[in-house]
Amino acid sequence: MKQKFGLALKSAVLATSLVIGSVAASVVHADHHGAIMAAVAHTDRPEEDRARDGNRKPAEVLMFAGVKPGMTVLDLNSGGGYYSEILSHIVGDGGNVVAHNGAVYWAFMRKTVPARFTERLSNVTPLNVDSEVVDLPEGSVDVVMSVLAYHDYFMKHEARTAPEDMPAVLASIYRSLKPGGSFVIIDHEAPDGTGAEMGDKLHRINSAFVRSQVEAAGFTFAEESGILANSEDDPSQSPFRPEFRGKTDRFIMKFTK
Repeated sequence: MKQKFGLALKSAVLATSLVIGSVAASVVHADHHGAIMAAVAHTDRPEEDRARDGNRKPAEVLMFAGVKPGMTVLDLNSGGGYYSEILSHIVGDGGNVVAHNGAVYWAFMRKTVPARFTERLSNVTPLNVDSEVVDLPEGSVDVVMSVLAYHDYFMKHEARTAPEDMPAVLASIYRSLKPGGSFVIIDHEAPDGTGAEMGDKLHRINSAFVRSQVEAAGFTFAEESGILANSEDDPSQSPFRPEFRGKTDRFIMKFTK
C-alpha cells in the first residue's frame, strides 16, 4: 500500500511540475513576444524605418533570433542602425546593444553618424573600428546579429587593405558569445556552388558557403528559417534591381556556441 501511495505521489508531483513548467514557458514566451512587438511598434522609430518593416519582417526575425529583455546584443556592421534601434527597445534599460561598424562600413558611416546613436538610444554603444575582428570581452554577448552584411566581408574597398582573415573574424565573434549564445546571419542568397567571389561581384553570398565557414569556426548549426525566402528572386542577379530591392530571397540561419 505504501509503495503504491508513494508511486502515486511521485506521479502527481511530476504531473504538477510539468504543468508549472509549461505555464512558465508560456509566460516567458508571451513576455518575449510582447517585448518584440512593443519594440517594433515603438513611437520613437523613424518613419523611414517603419516603411521597411513590411519587407524586413523584424518581429518575426527577432522572435527567431531569440532576443529578450536584459540581453546584450552585438549588431555586426549595423550601418544606419535599423535593427540597433529595435534591439535597443527590446533589451531595455537592463540590456545593451553594441552597434558595430567595421572598416568598410565605418568608411561610409563616419560622416553621417545617425542621431539615434548619439542622442536617443542610451543603451546602444557604438563600436566603430578599423578592423572586422570584434574586440569585446570574452563571453559578454547573448546574441550576435549579422543582417545583410556577411557578404560585405568579401567586398573590395579602399578601407580594406587585404582580404579579410575570416577565421580570425569568426573566432572573435565566437569568443565574444556566452556559452549557448546565438549567432544569427541574414543575407541575400547566391547561386549554389558559389563562394566568396559573389560578395564583391554581386553583393550576395551562398548560404551553404556561409554555413561551412561558420561551422569551421566552431559554431553549431541550430536552425534556419524561410521567413524572408522569395522563390521569384533570381540569385544570379543584383539584389538592388528596383523590382526586387528589399524583396530578395534571403536566408536566415542561427548558430550556437
